[in-house]
Amino acid sequence: MPEPNEAGSSPELAHMDEVDVHPDVHRATEPDEEQVLRELYGAPDADGIFRGEGA
Repeated sequence: MPEPNEAGSSPELAHMDEVDVHPDVHRATEPDEEQVLRELYGAPDADGIFRGEGA
């Protein structure tokens, strides 16, 4: 059995280059999503990313 971090050990690894590649992946996609993110993580940083720092 391959080790968990061994290259090629998971079918999902073949698709990793397809995940979160859009430059706006961190932006809200639903009308209330930004409000929910603000409630959970506080205000976004200068780049618009909700990092949860100081929330």
